[in-house]
Amino acid sequence: MNTHSNRRAHSPHGRALRRPARAAISLATAVMLSAMLAACSSSDDATPEPPAPPPPPPLVTISGVLADGPLQGALVCYDTNNNGICEAGEASATSDVDGKFNLQVAEFFVGRHTVVAQVPATAIDKDTAAAVGAAFTLLAPPTGTAGAHSVFVSPLTTVVAQISADDGKTLAQATAEVQSALNLSVSPLADFTAAGGDAGAALAARALGAVLIETSKLANLSSVPDAQKAMLLRNATNTQLAQVADSLAASVGGTAAARTAAVVSAVHENLNLVASTVAAVAAQVAKPAGTADAPGPFISVRRFAYTDANNYSYTVFTGDSSQLNTAGEYVANEVRKTQTAGADVPYNRNQVYWTGTAWQTCNLQWQVITAIKAATATTPQTAAYCGGQRSESRATVEDLGGKTLREVLTQMRAYPLADGTGAHTNSAGLPVSWGPEPTLVPATAVFPAGAKLSARTGRVDIGGTDRIELTTKASVRWADGVFRQATTLEQYSGMPGNLVDAAAAITTSNTVFIFDLPLDAQPDATLESFKRYRAGFDVAGLKIRFYACDVRKTDTANLNCLPKGDGTLAISTQGSNSSQVTNASGITGSARLLRVASGYPAELTARLNQQRFFAEYAGNVFRGVRDLERTRFDQRLNKTAWDALRTALNIPAHVEAVAPLENGPGVTLRNFSFTDALNYNWRTFDGDSNLLDGQGRYGANENRLTVSAGVVQPFVRNRSYWTGTEWTGCASDGRNVVSVNTKAPFDALYCKAYLDERLVSPVLTLDGRRMSDVVSDIRAFGGKDGTSTYGGWGPSPTANPALASAFFPVGSTMDYRGNIGKSTPLAIATAAGDRLRVAPAFNTTAAFDTWPFAQTLDDLVAKYPGDVVAPRSLNGNVAVFVHGYDLAAAPSPLYTRRVEIRVAFDAIGNKARFYQNNRAVTTNFTANYTQLLDTTYSVQTMGGVKVLSFAALPANFEADFNFTRHFAERDGSVWYAFKDRLPSTPGWTIRLNGTAFDALRAALGIQ
Repeated sequence: MNTHSNRRAHSPHGRALRRPARAAISLATAVMLSAMLAACSSSDDATPEPPAPPPPPPLVTISGVLADGPLQGALVCYDTNNNGICEAGEASATSDVDGKFNLQVAEFFVGRHTVVAQVPATAIDKDTAAAVGAAFTLLAPPTGTAGAHSVFVSPLTTVVAQISADDGKTLAQATAEVQSALNLSVSPLADFTAAGGDAGAALAARALGAVLIETSKLANLSSVPDAQKAMLLRNATNTQLAQVADSLAASVGGTAAARTAAVVSAVHENLNLVASTVAAVAAQVAKPAGTADAPGPFISVRRFAYTDANNYSYTVFTGDSSQLNTAGEYVANEVRKTQTAGADVPYNRNQVYWTGTAWQTCNLQWQVITAIKAATATTPQTAAYCGGQRSESRATVEDLGGKTLREVLTQMRAYPLADGTGAHTNSAGLPVSWGPEPTLVPATAVFPAGAKLSARTGRVDIGGTDRIELTTKASVRWADGVFRQATTLEQYSGMPGNLVDAAAAITTSNTVFIFDLPLDAQPDATLESFKRYRAGFDVAGLKIRFYACDVRKTDTANLNCLPKGDGTLAISTQGSNSSQVTNASGITGSARLLRVASGYPAELTARLNQQRFFAEYAGNVFRGVRDLERTRFDQRLNKTAWDALRTALNIPAHVEAVAPLENGPGVTLRNFSFTDALNYNWRTFDGDSNLLDGQGRYGANENRLTVSAGVVQPFVRNRSYWTGTEWTGCASDGRNVVSVNTKAPFDALYCKAYLDERLVSPVLTLDGRRMSDVVSDIRAFGGKDGTSTYGGWGPSPTANPALASAFFPVGSTMDYRGNIGKSTPLAIATAAGDRLRVAPAFNTTAAFDTWPFAQTLDDLVAKYPGDVVAPRSLNGNVAVFVHGYDLAAAPSPLYTRRVEIRVAFDAIGNKARFYQNNRAVTTNFTANYTQLLDTTYSVQTMGGVKVLSFAALPANFEADFNFTRHFAERDGSVWYAFKDRLPSTPGWTIRLNGTAFDALRAALGIQ
């Protein structure tokens, strides 16, 4: 009788395999049980006739193919006891020259178990006609098919089976994961050796097979124990799928042998596998899980670099793993601290992540990691970083109690696997600088009981992570030839490289920075040890051309730029303004993305694990990054271990992250112009969002200050707005002139009449940033605040050198505010100069300021007949001023730059005629009238005020000047009136908070 089913089943890879729902029994056992049941059924006391032998259980044929290329000479079996090896009593066969095999399996087992192929070193690969050279095992997962069927076994099916078993995933989930990670166009379970089989899958399988063979050879040379070698092979494939895909993409055009060799090299480099390290790597990945801390408050030290007590940095995660939501998940804060020369260096994240449904501005420290679900015996830990970066990780845990600090630090610095690069690693990501140099801690200091070290294998950026970098924007050449920050993706066509002009030299003035790619060696000492990749764009044609340039050390000039291939572009919109997300970091909306659809340099993705894209977002075009899936290895100390280490180094405990304030009193700077300390003006808003009315709205004040020659100039609003029910003057002192909604749709009501909705407002932290850099960045903003550009915003950094040595304090923020107007009111201009006069006679020569004021609209219509009522010469006596503007240059020597639009009336038929005129250079009188439009007018009474409106205005009037013209009869006089144009697109403004503005004013000496 086969007794294996009565033992605990173990994989040769060192971890228990889960049993199926029903106990697995061997074929021999099934036959014996059948005979015993038959014998027990006899009740005759006489000596029975010998029973007929029971019929054997029905057998089902499972045929299949074993391939890397097709493999001959492998032992293939149906693993009915789930221990990952072929044993006596299990249906088995040897693969033939074409890798084919047939298994006769008891019907009871069919479809329920893994097919195992033990490939010996002597097995022949049909594609190469040579022995594989090293033993390895391949698997095919249970098919779930009850009848006769075929099974395909390959390195691809092996990683599917292992990921499904290791991570507690369904076969469908594991299959989709492998297909996505390797960029396959077919299922990894498909037979690529069949007629019409997929060449991409065949190449990926051969590459993974080469990784298994070459890693096994390397392990054999160092006499790595079998159990450790099995786990090493598992890691070299399952955790390196993204690296395999990137390497294959980077080697397009090479032979299959060269491409698989490149994959092996890339995987071994990623796992730090060479002869001198393979034993250490194998021992590390084979370590058992150990015992983690019990659920509860925790500190996990993610990174630590230390020179001395005045120069160090660390990243710690904090939280309480016992505080679970309904999905069984908890959250963690991320606390970063850097001290240089004894002074704190603030950290600014300033990134927006795509969560899969919306853009989310990542918090600085508070609850940065969300949706953490603890690992189980069969599933990894899962988490979401900044709402967008999904990860899975497994950890081995080592007790440090009683070990010396020096011993553990030496061990951590010798850890053989690569983390993401940082201050604690070298350029390859190895943690050679983790923590202090061991001799800097007392030789006798030991870790207390409860101190633990966890080593984590993490699969991060699962499926790719999109993030927008809010502080990186390119200036591009606009249509007028001036370089500004782009506000639309289409403006990137101003940087075409030599796409349009083949003879154009490649410079920083016609290409855009993409990435820097480090070089293994730089023989020219005058050049930086990296290649700078740039690109030229044709957005209309959806084309891009890449270049690789040298960079001179002395002046960072780009030299020797050579083309690296052409690609295609794609534009899409990601996110929706109707699915807003709001928190203390602002409201997020949609973004237009410009991605490289094809032709992205494979060497960049293979080496950097990133792809560049560009995002039209919040009124600007920012650089974006898609982080590609990869595996990272890191080490972390728990709280007990960290407290012991930092105490030995005299490092104070971290300051715990606190929830950002989403409501409360605050100040926002809207506009700022500055010439010197005697001449400047600003406009700010202040309010307390805690003080809400029953509709969830709070009041805000508008503060305007103008200083000219050191004298404060009073502000008078001189406007009256129609609210729909009444005319309101809107206080000049700005008290409570704004009503702000704290709930969606996040609208604001200005002067009880202007209504707009905030669509997006990502908030940037400015902590510790140089003021001159921030002001220069604001001045380069390509958008406008209304009709005002940002080129003259605030102080000129060159004219105010003190800004170069001034830094924004902690708590300083800036946000890009996007608002869309929902309604604008009819308004009456009520300043003295807005009251209309009428000529005392058609031919008067009296000075304009002596003319009488119009008392009624009828008076205005009658006194300005132009040539509508009867033919006559046109001048300012018979046509009333509507609007004026200045040209860039005078249209002729006869006229000034001034252009005016005027109107005349005929009360019979309510007719109106618009003209355009110039001003004569010699007299400054109106001249050169041109008729623009004949239309009609109407008069209506609103709240006791008569308002004259036009059926139409001259072409493009509203688009050019952003308002419509009206006239209003009120209190015995006629006044200019207007209605601001309702924009069809959002308006964008940049705003500083009160902390930032106070610091900037202090630096400028205008407290």
